[in-house]
Amino acid sequence: MVIEYQKKVFFAPNTSDQDIVDRAIKILIENGINDKDIQINYNTNDLEEGDLYISYDPPDLVIRTVYQKKTSGIIKMKSIAMINL
Repeated sequence: MVIEYQKKVFFAPNTSDQDIVDRAIKILIENGINDKDIQINYNTNDLEEGDLYISYDPPDLVIRTVYQKKTSGIIKMKSIAMINL
């Protein structure tokens, strides 16, 4: 599966297990995300429309795309894929 994205890729691994983080990043790269575009970041306020937000919800990576950022700061996302680690 190739994951298409336009802007930034925020990865919020929600774990301190470096092996899981490394495995997740490797899988993201295998699915078409440039390793230079992946930022480990939990701050959803930095997201813009077109960005990807990826979180780890064991045993899956949940990939969401930002489709709207309201002036109030509310971020709207929709899930576009789940990848099993």
